[in-house]
Amino acid sequence: MILELIIGILTLVAEWMIFKKMGRQGWEGIVPFYNTYVLCQELYGNGWKFLLLLIPIYNIYFVIKMNIDWAKAFNQGAGFGIGLLLLPFIFQLILAFGGEQYRDGSYTNTQPDMVENVVNKAKDAVSGNRDDHKEQ
Repeated sequence: MILELIIGILTLVAEWMIFKKMGRQGWEGIVPFYNTYVLCQELYGNGWKFLLLLIPIYNIYFVIKMNIDWAKAFNQGAGFGIGLLLLPFIFQLILAFGGEQYRDGSYTNTQPDMVENVVNKAKDAVSGNRDDHKEQ
């Protein structure tokens, strides 16, 4: 029980420090749900993308993508992002107290999201725009 309490406190301190490195208020990192909103806002430019976590099956993909993008925002690789997902209490401490500097997270989403692709294709289909019939 003492070990879980220590891990919980260290995780809260790590999240506080990570959000300070990101240029946000430290308390934003420890408030449930709001911290995910702020993280999505930093990484994707739209905080409301955190609602994608409510979509069954897709939420698995999105949480993996979000952790990898979070790692990339700190100049780490995809393996570090998987570490953030599976062992957050260790990898968040590394981000918080390591030498990694936060870079603007907007570059991490260089490829469109799967949902955005589907929505764009649906819009094109409804409006009649088709790539294979483009006039030149």
